[in-house]
Amino acid sequence: MKDETQATHLAKMMQKHKLYPEYELALPFMKVKKSALKKLSKEDILLVGFDHLEMILLSEGEICADVIMDEAENSRKIKIIDTAKRPIYTNNSKKYDIVKCSFGLLQSRKLEAGHKIDAAPLNLQKVTLAIDDKNIAKGSLAVVDDEIAIKIDKVMR
Repeated sequence: MKDETQATHLAKMMQKHKLYPEYELALPFMKVKKSALKKLSKEDILLVGFDHLEMILLSEGEICADVIMDEAENSRKIKIIDTAKRPIYTNNSKKYDIVKCSFGLLQSRKLEAGHKIDAAPLNLQKVTLAIDDKNIAKGSLAVVDDEIAIKIDKVMR
């Protein structure tokens, strides 16, 4: 029993220890009407507006890289396309909020075009919607009329 407890604590400690920098994997930011977000409820569909899965890596308040899915040899990897750093959009609108759709955190030893990052630790079907780093909903990816959409599973207010 004591050995199992020690092993569990060691495993938790190693998970907290980061070998490489962490990046947040997310969909590109979206502008959504504030009135639509107030009415957001379970089972709603939020159209993202593109027909293939484009994603970005975020770190320390800026967009670090543009990435795409690269499924080869029965493994899911994220391939870095472009590493031009740019600031996250700021919201100056009274009608719209900027929504971040996050898949979670990934670690990568290097950030350069062509490098592939293992996406196995993340569930790429589940996404968390946030405004100004405050979670507003959880959802899952769906396809509606050949466009990527997010089906709302839970609203957090």
